[in-house]
Amino acid sequence: MNPTCLIAMDAGGTKTEAVLFTSEGTVIKRIHTPGINHFNSGFDTACRDCLDQLKAASPAPVANAYVGMPASQYFGDTISRHIQAHAGLPLVRTEADGYMLISAMLGHQDGAALVCGTGSGLYIRSKGAQYSIGGWGYILDGCGSGFILGRRALNAVVRQADGRGEKTLITDLANAQMGGDVTERLPEIYAGGRPAFAAFARTVFAARKQGDAVAERIFDGCADDLAEMVCTAHRRSAISSLILNGGIFQHFPEYAEALGQRIPAGIALVSSDVPPLYGAVTEALYDAGLACSPGFKQRFFATLEG
Repeated sequence: MNPTCLIAMDAGGTKTEAVLFTSEGTVIKRIHTPGINHFNSGFDTACRDCLDQLKAASPAPVANAYVGMPASQYFGDTISRHIQAHAGLPLVRTEADGYMLISAMLGHQDGAALVCGTGSGLYIRSKGAQYSIGGWGYILDGCGSGFILGRRALNAVVRQADGRGEKTLITDLANAQMGGDVTERLPEIYAGGRPAFAAFARTVFAARKQGDAVAERIFDGCADDLAEMVCTAHRRSAISSLILNGGIFQHFPEYAEALGQRIPAGIALVSSDVPPLYGAVTEALYDAGLACSPGFKQRFFATLEG
């Protein structure tokens, strides 16, 4: 019997990755596109090209698609129905991207995951229910995220420029990163959107390592905000382990260490060792009533890079 073909998509705030793969774990086609977020881009912009290209590459009808997408929980099933109508697939399931972080490590099981990249959010799957804390969009929330860290870094730069704020190493680091005076390049930064702001998060970590007081306050405030989400969830349903994912945790381990010092001691922090996309893959299999066969994971990653 021929293997089933499925689609999995990780639609992140900075980049989107999607794959067409078989139920045996073979990746047929892989696509990278810029990040999408339907708070500031349309559904068509988000998915049209990916789905069309993947369907065109499939040697057989595609059974279903799973799409992990930022903040999609605030749109009900509107996005899934829109994508399904466009794609012409039997089933499309779209949900907040954080849940596939749990699935990437545990499969479709109970667990909790905290994502901290361009955006942030805490996602919990417990006793058949799923809920999230945070992740209300970058204007209202995004606490502790790369965007917030970067925005606060740039705020420190302009405050120093005005004479309202104290001198900070963040200014020199931000100017060096920008290749010129940040205050003269703000239109370029604004035009770059959330990823452009998030790119300045690294200046906070670098300045803090050099003992900068402003960077220390930004770091502590953002770490406190992340911990608040975890503690709130822990009061609702006890968390035994917390999966960490996202570029900020990946590149700045001191941030995860600071989080660990701020949450209940019984919560073990687990750094994800597989990309979120793999969680989307396991959820696509789950929707198709399939499980990962022996050798699936090894075959998937071998052909993903192949």
